[in-house]
Amino acid sequence: MPRFVKGKRRQKRTRMVAPVKLWITGTNGDQESHLAHTLDVTDHGIRLAGFRCELKPEDMIELQYRHKRARFRVLWTSTPKSQEKQLGAECVEPEKHIWGVEFPEKVDEYEEKD
Repeated sequence: MPRFVKGKRRQKRTRMVAPVKLWITGTNGDQESHLAHTLDVTDHGIRLAGFRCELKPEDMIELQYRHKRARFRVLWTSTPKSQEKQLGAECVEPEKHIWGVEFPEKVDEYEEKD
């Protein structure tokens, strides 16, 4: 029987599909940009899709939404079958509030699958 447990997230995700520009700093210091879009967001993190570059956990990226930018650390990447690449990232500059909205302070709970 499944039970509910407190998740790893600090707060519940908010579904928000928005275009963003993803900035990656190369090994030689040059920055390259890629278009992407959010799937859901919180004050502290995002789930991102639609990008074409190769990223791995612990990579540092910068996201631009409208005219604001903030840095993020990639936590995970995946390519679900027959879908586009996705990644989860943690904001290392949450005080910048790049989304321009207040997020609900609901604790995230999820159903544990056996």
